[in-house]
Amino acid sequence: MLQQMRSGAASWIAKGLMILLVFSFAIWGVADYVSGFGNSGDVAKVGSSSIGQTEFSEAMRREVNALRRQFGPAFSTEQARQLGLDETALNRMIEDKLYVQAAGKIGLSVSDAQVRDMIFNAPAFKGMTGQFDRLAFEQYLRNEGYSEGMLVALLRDDIARTQLLGSLFGSVVAAPAPMVDVVLRYRLQRRLAEYIVIDPAKLPAPAAPTDAQVDEFYKANPAAFTAPERRSLAWIDITAAQRAAVMAVDDAELRAEYDSHQQSYITPEKRAIEQVVFATEAEAKAAYEAIAKGEAFAAMAARTQKLKPEDLSLGIVTKAELPAAIANAAFAAEKDKVSEPVISPFGFHLLRVTEIQAGNTRSFEDAKTELRQQVATRKAIDGMVKLRQQIDDQIAGGATLDEIAKLQNQPVQQVAAIDAQGGDAAGKPAEALPKVPALLTEAFELSPEAEPGIIDRPEGGLIVLKVTAIQPAALKPLDEVKAQVVAALTERTRAEAATERAKQIAERLRSGGEMSREAAGIGTTVQLSAPVVRGGQPAERNFSPALLGALFGAKQVGEIVTGPAAAVAGGAIVARLSRIEEPDAALVARQRDQTTQQLAGGMTQDLVQQYKQQLQKEIGVTVNAAARARAANF
Repeated sequence: MLQQMRSGAASWIAKGLMILLVFSFAIWGVADYVSGFGNSGDVAKVGSSSIGQTEFSEAMRREVNALRRQFGPAFSTEQARQLGLDETALNRMIEDKLYVQAAGKIGLSVSDAQVRDMIFNAPAFKGMTGQFDRLAFEQYLRNEGYSEGMLVALLRDDIARTQLLGSLFGSVVAAPAPMVDVVLRYRLQRRLAEYIVIDPAKLPAPAAPTDAQVDEFYKANPAAFTAPERRSLAWIDITAAQRAAVMAVDDAELRAEYDSHQQSYITPEKRAIEQVVFATEAEAKAAYEAIAKGEAFAAMAARTQKLKPEDLSLGIVTKAELPAAIANAAFAAEKDKVSEPVISPFGFHLLRVTEIQAGNTRSFEDAKTELRQQVATRKAIDGMVKLRQQIDDQIAGGATLDEIAKLQNQPVQQVAAIDAQGGDAAGKPAEALPKVPALLTEAFELSPEAEPGIIDRPEGGLIVLKVTAIQPAALKPLDEVKAQVVAALTERTRAEAATERAKQIAERLRSGGEMSREAAGIGTTVQLSAPVVRGGQPAERNFSPALLGALFGAKQVGEIVTGPAAAVAGGAIVARLSRIEEPDAALVARQRDQTTQQLAGGMTQDLVQQYKQQLQKEIGVTVNAAARARAANF
């Protein structure tokens, strides 16, 4: 339960709160914008608090959007209700209010400084410079539907809950050592088996299905032969690059941009440098004198340090890339001249410059075109907030997509009959669609009757989208998909035959049959598995989870089990447990601390669950099922 609570906080507290609240403190200050929802038609009553229909609908909407990001835009609100998401969301909201009221009763409070610290330390608020990104903040605010006041209150409550549960259960629970050892021996036990894989492709081909069988299979599996819902869309696409192209930028702005990033227009001098390092100053001076008398640098390096020519090079480097001790000497030396010995923490260096690449500074005039693009793009991105509000107002005033396009001097683009993945009728990606993931999510949420929706581009810009038509999902005619139906039915028949053959072989083996003879009878051989454990990915790729479970359910060596094959489509496996290996003491010891923490966490969750149940009795919880049903149909 504790984990559920934390995961809930992560989804709509950490994502929502963290991003929005920085701006609340930094720009507007903390203001109380959270209005009461009233008692009439409330979804639930938790002590002195209530959960209104609007509050519950918004929570549901955020949950659905989170699942769409995980499973794709086709995930619908109806599917969410079928999965019980409305009940899950309500239970989480009730828990939150229980903990907040309990924290208040024992005097736990949250200061503005605590909230502020959490905000300014949140990585999600930081842009490329490591500072708060205003555009990202406002974009998230719009996407999630939060006001800054709501999020301040939610974050404050979340800190209070964390303090409450941490103070009650933070260090109370410890898992007993005997329990830890029993769990580890169970988890780490390994088993090996000899087995036969039954490949359906190697069994006699099944008889061709009759028309009646094909018709029955087609009717029993409509989802496999149903064309997906398709939608036709129209949109206008306003990018930052488009806006930047017509953005007015004066020379003063360009000069300010150049001055503030002047280092990026400087190309430093580079030098190709060779070096030889000596342990003592006397050795270095002797080598320097030998060179002065005419010995070649490479010859001296080979004679004194046994170095090859390729061992001498430091590469082509800037002054900043060299250790400070030798940088000045290296960049003061003349080309092809050897420096006098230079001391560093590594020893005494002789340096030779073999190439000099002069540095240069790009002038303001040379950089003017690039500067204009940078300044114009930044101004265009900053102006998107105002533009979005302008288009919002136009939509609220009843403007159509065509009218908005004319006002913004943008063409209306269209695509017909795409599925939730952006594919056309042939299954190919619709090339005209902007590569913005949120577009498909929005497209399969809007209805043709709805007003246009606005989608923010991650790199700056926005898309105004209208759904023009919906082609509902429909079962394809049998005549159209008969070949697919026959193939699927044949595959299932083959898989059933493999499963039946596995059962027959298993019975003969239990009656004293030989595994090698059974394998030969179906044209295969007996294989020996790698050691496998109960948890995690099995080392034996042929073993499905069902077969792995059957092997670990076996009571003794020699027992015969069957199950699906993982590496052969539709295949089956007959396996004989051949060995059980208990974990050695050293392996158990290495994992004891981690397992102790895991078990303690589970025990803490149980305590938190009991505490929540007690709070429900003390504070009181009532749920209005009819109001919940209405609010869930947002």
